[in-house]
Amino acid sequence: MSDAADRAVRLCLHLFADWLGERTAWAVRLQPVAPVPDTSATIASGAVDGRPLAAALVFIVPPDGEGPWYAAKRALEERLSARQGGGYLIWVPQGAELPEREPGVSEFILRAEETLARFVPGGHGEIRFPVAVYLRKSDEEGSYVTARGGLAPHWARFTNRVFGHFQLDSRELYRLPAGEGHLRELIERIVQVAGTVELGRTVEVPCEDAWVAQRLKGGAGVALIGEPPGAELSAGAGLRRSLRRALQAVRGPLLSVTAEARLVCLVGPYTYRAEQPVGTALLGFDPALYQGIDLICLACEGEVMPLLDLTRHPLLAPRAAV
Repeated sequence: MSDAADRAVRLCLHLFADWLGERTAWAVRLQPVAPVPDTSATIASGAVDGRPLAAALVFIVPPDGEGPWYAAKRALEERLSARQGGGYLIWVPQGAELPEREPGVSEFILRAEETLARFVPGGHGEIRFPVAVYLRKSDEEGSYVTARGGLAPHWARFTNRVFGHFQLDSRELYRLPAGEGHLRELIERIVQVAGTVELGRTVEVPCEDAWVAQRLKGGAGVALIGEPPGAELSAGAGLRRSLRRALQAVRGPLLSVTAEARLVCLVGPYTYRAEQPVGTALLGFDPALYQGIDLICLACEGEVMPLLDLTRHPLLAPRAAV
């Protein structure tokens, strides 16, 4: 296992231990035991309230690999890890490229460090990057906007609010800042700008790309969680195949660890929690695949969510439900 993969494993185990501790109100610890061959999974052991716990940590997208995106990822992680005290995760939105050369690398490091320095253990927020969307007026007739990129799902909110047909290029915008207010403000700004655009002209509208980042309660170093653009590992048939293979591969090693409770911890690169497809994919599998597993959960966008609470094991139950 590479240093980058090992760092990601240890930090993500801290993330799940933090979450399970908050969920159960008990002390939780997890540490890696061994990687599962031919997968991006690691078996971990630990304890919850002093009672033995076993987990399989499964990355839906490998935390390290070949190619320029992974090389850029490792370079950013190494520079940030050398200068930050504590453990941090940065969640890269789907489709986002990483800077490979200057001045992009130094600008990324500067903005990341400024944000991470404000976090207390257990804190989280957003790293803001200045970007722009581009609005072009292609026809005087109609009252609608055709959008590509991060604002594509919101194209209908421009209908009957602009005069003419516009093309909106928002491919630099991968993740909107949290909260409806930010989206509403950006839409209002674009609508106002649309009233000033002449036919055939393109106007730049400044905005911010917002990447989730968090400081863990333990651990050391910085890991970026994401997916190389175009990899297509986190959705569709590719996701279902990889999930099935991973669950088949980890079940035996997971059951071989002496424990009172066992969970599978998935790590996904999804830009928005509400749009993750993992829960639906899991519902389509043979239930025999889950025998011996008590809980399956997913980390994405800086949060952990339970997907399948298979046995409602009291050790893993929310404190109020015990």
